[in-house]
Amino acid sequence: MAKRFLKSSVIIGLTSVLLLSACSNGAKKDESGAGDAALEGPAKKVEFWYALSGSNGDVVKKLVDEYNKSQKKIHVDAIYIPQNERMEKLSVAIAAGNPPDMFTAGPPDLASLQGSHVIKSIDDLAKNNSKKITKSDFFPVLESVIVKDDTLWAAPISIGVTSMYYNENLFKAAGVSKAPETWDQLIETAQKLTDPSKGQYGILLPTKEVQYTAEIWFSFLGQAGGRVLTEDNKKAAFNSEAGVKALQLWVDLVQKYKVAPLTQLDGANITQTFGAGKTGMFMGYPQWIETTKDFPFTTKTSRLPKGVNYGTSLGGWYLVVPEKGKNTDGAYEFLTWLMQPTNSVKWNVGMGNLPAQQKTLETKEYQDYTKQAPLLEPFNIAVKEDIQPFPATDKYGKLTVSVAKAISSALYQKQTPKEALDAAAAEVDKMINEK
Repeated sequence: MAKRFLKSSVIIGLTSVLLLSACSNGAKKDESGAGDAALEGPAKKVEFWYALSGSNGDVVKKLVDEYNKSQKKIHVDAIYIPQNERMEKLSVAIAAGNPPDMFTAGPPDLASLQGSHVIKSIDDLAKNNSKKITKSDFFPVLESVIVKDDTLWAAPISIGVTSMYYNENLFKAAGVSKAPETWDQLIETAQKLTDPSKGQYGILLPTKEVQYTAEIWFSFLGQAGGRVLTEDNKKAAFNSEAGVKALQLWVDLVQKYKVAPLTQLDGANITQTFGAGKTGMFMGYPQWIETTKDFPFTTKTSRLPKGVNYGTSLGGWYLVVPEKGKNTDGAYEFLTWLMQPTNSVKWNVGMGNLPAQQKTLETKEYQDYTKQAPLLEPFNIAVKEDIQPFPATDKYGKLTVSVAKAISSALYQKQTPKEALDAAAAEVDKMINEK
């Protein structure tokens, strides 16, 4: 489906870097929706919670500042909420009757929010507005994430998929000419890159009992021909033969071949560990491309290796409007501004992300950016051919922790891969059926 939708575009890639296009400081023509009755009068505040830190957060703040200077009807107040705290803080704010007017969500968050009375549908917000955001604005591959009961619940501004990062200096020193294309080649390459005398390993695997660990492993589960849940999302499926095979691969990399360190790694520290120059490869999202420019070696990227097929997990950022926000009309106006290709390109170029809209992908700014960022190409290939969306369940967060615990248990050889996955599956089946 994604392949059909994207085939007209030039092969391009993406990743997380930050605003390369300078934001204008001058006043601009009012783009906030003049003429929409709900927004007449003095400037109205929109509270926008975002979970992007560092240079990515700077991109958000620059865009918000540009929007505020572009018109006088709405003033967006951007508030940073740490990613690991955002859903808990949101729940508390909603319970207190004081939620933000808009916030950034990930695919797993949407599964628990769609169809509830917690968020407003984008379709409902668009009814009385001259500007329309519809599901046809976005790549069809995202429909399983943003649409439920034929209703659009979120507006994706960027896509995140996983690919392989590798240290080209270590590859050359080990006589390796290209990135691994299959699981067998992954093992062989990691062995060539490993040198115990130098404390050097072939690959890094996430090991902490957190969501990130499960999501990286889900790519391998898909490559083995497996899936997280059954097709109706009512029962665990990751403990299948394919799941055991995928987890056994990770266990073998650590315990049998000893090409991956058994140390506590997650999305917060895996890039720093790779950046020390003592590891050949790791799997990650495009947002880390810009980070690699500061490493004292040349970093390259490649498509994740193939099992019985290719596979990568779907991530990204999706903009959502709470049902009980004080200014949902204003939030929608800001949302329509962000979705304009001339603005969404700044978000995606600034963070090195994949655009969620064909129109953004086709802008000159994005085309020029991709010419200067060759590390993006494998991510673009993945988004067209390899994506496996996360399962649509409101228990996703707890599910991933159960799976991550199973992964850790197997890696530390507390249980066999089959035992660990079966135990996690029993937990997941129970939580899915809880009312």
